[in-house]
Amino acid sequence: MEKQFEYLIKLAKEYRTYEKDDQGLFEAMRILGKDKLKSVYNEYGDPTRRYQPVNMLRAEVAGRLLNGEHITPEIVEGIKGNIGDKKREELEHVPDEQLDKMEASSKQTNAFLAWSRYWPLFYTFFYRDTVKETVRQYLKQISNQLIKDLELTDYQIHTVDFNGAQNFGSSICWLALYPIQKESHKEAYQFFVRFGSEPKAGYMAGGTLEETLDENQPKEKLRDVSSYSEIKTTLKELKDDIIQLNSAPRSYYKYSPGSQAVDWDRFRDEKMIGIGYKDLELGDITDVGSRQELNKIAGLDEDDKTNKTWNAWLFKTANIGDIIFANQGVNKVLGIGIITGEYEYHDSDKYPHQRKVNWLTTKVYEYKSETYQNYTNLFRPDTFSPTKTWQFIFSEYVRLYPELSEVFDEYDLDYSTVYNKVQNIDSDIDEQTETNYWWLNANPSIWSLSDQKVGDQQTYTSRNEKGNKRRIYKYFESVQPGDLIIGYESSPSKQIRAIMQITEELHQSEDEGEVIEFEVIEKLEVPVSWNELKSDPSLKDCEVFINNQGSLFSLTEEEYDIIRATIDQKNISEERKLESSSRKPYDFDEDPDKPFLSRSKFDEIISILQRKKNIILQGPPGVGKTFIARKLAYQIMGYENDSQIEVVQFHQSYSYEDFIQGLRITENGTNLRNGIFYEFCQKAHTHKDRDFFIIIDEINRGNLSKIFGELLMLIEADKRNSSFATKLTYAEDEEDTFFVPPNLHLIGTMNTADRSLSIIDYALRRRFAFISLEPKFEDKFLAFLDNQGVSKSLRGHIQSSVKKVNKVIKQDLNEGFRIGHSYFCTFNNNQSEDEWYQETVEYEIKPLLEEIWFDNSDQVKKMHEILNR
Repeated sequence: MEKQFEYLIKLAKEYRTYEKDDQGLFEAMRILGKDKLKSVYNEYGDPTRRYQPVNMLRAEVAGRLLNGEHITPEIVEGIKGNIGDKKREELEHVPDEQLDKMEASSKQTNAFLAWSRYWPLFYTFFYRDTVKETVRQYLKQISNQLIKDLELTDYQIHTVDFNGAQNFGSSICWLALYPIQKESHKEAYQFFVRFGSEPKAGYMAGGTLEETLDENQPKEKLRDVSSYSEIKTTLKELKDDIIQLNSAPRSYYKYSPGSQAVDWDRFRDEKMIGIGYKDLELGDITDVGSRQELNKIAGLDEDDKTNKTWNAWLFKTANIGDIIFANQGVNKVLGIGIITGEYEYHDSDKYPHQRKVNWLTTKVYEYKSETYQNYTNLFRPDTFSPTKTWQFIFSEYVRLYPELSEVFDEYDLDYSTVYNKVQNIDSDIDEQTETNYWWLNANPSIWSLSDQKVGDQQTYTSRNEKGNKRRIYKYFESVQPGDLIIGYESSPSKQIRAIMQITEELHQSEDEGEVIEFEVIEKLEVPVSWNELKSDPSLKDCEVFINNQGSLFSLTEEEYDIIRATIDQKNISEERKLESSSRKPYDFDEDPDKPFLSRSKFDEIISILQRKKNIILQGPPGVGKTFIARKLAYQIMGYENDSQIEVVQFHQSYSYEDFIQGLRITENGTNLRNGIFYEFCQKAHTHKDRDFFIIIDEINRGNLSKIFGELLMLIEADKRNSSFATKLTYAEDEEDTFFVPPNLHLIGTMNTADRSLSIIDYALRRRFAFISLEPKFEDKFLAFLDNQGVSKSLRGHIQSSVKKVNKVIKQDLNEGFRIGHSYFCTFNNNQSEDEWYQETVEYEIKPLLEEIWFDNSDQVKKMHEILNR
C-alpha cells in the first residue's frame, strides 16, 4: 500500500499548489496538451448535455486554450459575466442548442456565486480519466487493506476523492471506516485518514454525531503520518478507543413488523420485535461472532455484502438503548420504541429472532414528500436497517404531539429539527450535486431485476462483450452517486420492475472491467409495462421511447416524475388493497369459518393444485366453490392476502383481448393493452417467492378456446418456464415472448346445473384437474348452524327436507342439479330464524326448483311443500 499512499500524497501536493496559486494554475492548464484540452472541451461543450453555467465556462476556457490564448483572471471573469447575463451575442460560437438552454434557464441568482476561487472551477482539467480512476481505486484498496489489517469485521467504507464532498474540487482526499450499524459515516466515530500535503490519520466524529456531543466528549484525535505503515500503526493504537467510542452513541433503526405491518398489533402489545429469516435457516445466532460467520451459516460467501444477512446481523448486534421506528411502507411510522433486551431465539415462533422493546409512543405519523421534499422516502423498504431520518421524525412527532417532548426528553432524544439550519450558499448553486435520472435496460436472459432484492447491489459494464463502448457511453461517464435509475427489464418482460440508486460512478472493477454500481432501493409490487408508458403523449420526446436500442438512457426530471407517477398510481392502489387485506396467518384447522370438507379431502385438493397448477371445482349451485377456492389459496400462501388473488368471471362476450392482450382505440390511434391474465402473470414473475391465484368464476360460460388462445399450451404445469416462451398474437417483435410462471395457479369454478353452457372441449379439459364438490348437510353443517344460533328443530328440518329434495332431483335429472348447503349459511341475529328461513326458501330455493322442473309445475309445488316448515 506504500505505492498507493505515495501516489495520493504526490497528487495532493500538486493540487495544493494550484489551489494556492491562481497564476500557477493557469500556466499548468496552458501546458496540459491538446488531447487533454480536447477531452475537457468535448465533455463540457456537448450540446446534448444538461445546461450548467459552470460547465459552459469550462468548455469556453478549454476552447480558448486550444486556440492558443493565455487565460487570465480577467478573461475568466468576463466569460462568467457573459454566461450569467445570458449574452448570446458574446457566445455565438457556442452551439445554438446550448445557448437555447442557457436562455431558457430560470435561475435568478448569480450562477457563479459559489465559484469565486479558480481551483474548484478548473480542477476537472487535471482530475479526470485515468487519474480519477487510479485515485478511486487506490482509496478503495487502502480502505479494504486497513479493514483486513485492523480486523474490523463489522466496519464499512466511505471515501471522498479529489472531487470533494460537494463536487467543488479539493486538494485532499480521504477515507473513513465506520460501523455497519450506522446509516452514514456522519453518525459515527470514524477510523479516518486524510491524504493531503500534510497527511493525517486517527479518528474523528462525523458531522451529525458531532452536533450531539457535549464539550467533554472527544471530537477527534489525528496524528501526522508519512506512510501506509504509520497509518496502520496509528489506527491500531487507537482501535480500542474508537470501538469504545462507537459503542456509546445511540443508533436508530427502522423495523417492518411483517409485510405491510401485518403483525404490528402483536409486536406492539407484546413489547417486542422479531424477524423471520427461516428461508436461510440461520437458527440461533446468539453465539455468532461476526457477519462473515453468519454468511457461512447462511450458505453465502464469507464476504457477501448484500443485505441477505445484513438485516439479521444488525438486528442481533443492535445495542440496548438503540431506537426503533416501526414502519408501514416507506413513509408511515407506526410507533417509536427503545430496545430493552438482548437478542433471543424462539425456534417455534414465526419470528424466531426477537428483541424486547419499550414502545415510547404508538401514535402514527405519515410523511408527505410533496410537503417537505427533504427525502424521497423516510425508510428503506427492507426489514431492519439503520435510518438517517431519525431527528426529522422526532421533530415531526413533537410538532404534531407536543406532549411527547417530555417523553423524548426523558430518554435524551434530540427532536430539534436539522432542516431549519440554512447554509450561506444559495441552494441552487451547487449544480453538480443535483440528482440525475436514468433509464437502464436489463436483459433478463443475462440478469433479471425480478431476481434482485431490495438492498442488493449490482454492477453494469460500460462496454459490451467485445470490449467496445456501449451506446451513448458518455452517460456511463456522467452518472453520480445518488442518481436515480428506472430499472426496466427488456424482452420478453418489457416492464419496469425496480427503482435503483447509483452507489458508485464509473470505475474499474477487478473482475468486470469498467462498471457503474447501483443498489435496488425499491421493488415494484406491480410492474409497469412498456405499452403503458409509450402511449403517454407527455413522454413522446423521451429518448428511450424514440430509440430503445442501448443500455443507459438519460431522463429529464419531468420525464422521471411522469414515469414515477404512473408507477405510484398502480402501486398505491395495490398498497391499499394490501392494507385492506387482513394478512393474518391461515391454517385450515384453525379457521372458524372453514369449508365443510374433511382435512384429508382439503389436503388432497391442495396437492392436486400444486402438482397440476390448474383445477376446476365443479358442483351444484350453493356448494361454496368460490369460497373454497379462496381457502385453497390462503392455505398454500400460509396467510390471507387477497392482493395475490385475482377473481374474474367469464361470460359469452369475454375475449382473448380482455383476458390476455389486445388493441384499444384511443385518440391517437390504437394502443396495445394487456389483459387481466397477462398483468397478473407479470406480477407473479416479479415476485417469484410468492404464490398467485386466478379464480375464474363460471369458467364454462366463456368461449374457452377463444379466450385462452395460445395459452392452452402455456398453462400446462410442465410448460411453465422460459424454454416454452411463445410469441403472443399481438407481439410487436420476435423477442416479445411470454410464458406462464410456475407460481401462478388457476382455479376455475363450474356450475353443473347450468344447461345453457357448452361442453368443455377436450384440449382444455386435459389441462385441468376436475374436482367435484358435494352438498354437505352432515355434522359440520349442523355444528355451523348451531354456532350461528339456529335452533335444533330448524337444523333438523333443513337437513332432512333438503336431503329429500336432492334425492328426487338426482333421480329425475342428475346429481349436478342438487341444492347446495351455502344457501342456508346466511343466518344472522338481525331477524327471526323463521323469517330468514322462509325468505331463503321462497326467494332463493323456489326459483332454482322452477329452473330445474321448468316443465313440471306440480313437482315444483311438491318439493316446495317438503321444504316449507
